[in-house]
Amino acid sequence: MFASWNFARFGRDLISGGRMRFEMRFGAVLLGASVLAGCTSAKESRWNSAQAAMQGSPAFKRGIIADCNKQVGSEQLKDRQAVARLMNVSVSRVPAAFCSRFFNAWASGRLTYRDIQGIHSQAADNSRFVRILQGRQ
Repeated sequence: MFASWNFARFGRDLISGGRMRFEMRFGAVLLGASVLAGCTSAKESRWNSAQAAMQGSPAFKRGIIADCNKQVGSEQLKDRQAVARLMNVSVSRVPAAFCSRFFNAWASGRLTYRDIQGIHSQAADNSRFVRILQGRQ
């Protein structure tokens, strides 16, 4: 019930200037007991439904962010270190910074379904996503 990606590959590729290829999974509990569990191939309608749920219920969004914090906090230290460098935060701040930035951007519409669809493309401009993770957008 969270967004996770291959932290190590993402950080190494961006920091080294290599090809930016990383995998991202998204998930969020939909209204009620339904669960949205998917990846970047999730339907746009499911993305929009999760966005509406987060916009309509601050408690719902807080719960998703709390679950995300737990999952990201359990990632390997070397992976969190790579992401910390990208995000310009301390390693201890990676879970909270990533989760709040990602889900707040999703809920507000600053991060769009199209942005996420482009993540797997080597030709896509992923600068908006990077700026969101860095807290600059």
